[in-house]
Amino acid sequence: MWRFWQIVDPRKAIVGTGLMIAIVSTSIHLIQVSGDRYNINTWHPDTVKTAKAAQNAALPPSK
Repeated sequence: MWRFWQIVDPRKAIVGTGLMIAIVSTSIHLIQVSGDRYNINTWHPDTVKTAKAAQNAALPPSK
């Protein structure tokens, strides 16, 4: 293991790991927020009802 740290600078490895975690967590967040398939608000039944009611409120009355 000590040979590995002679090749790789530990400070750069720690910074690289932190950047990778930040990029992965940001991309996961953006995927969840971007659509209804992965949106966490659609998993809870109460928020689904509220979202459907809010969406249908803008529609004109049906005949």
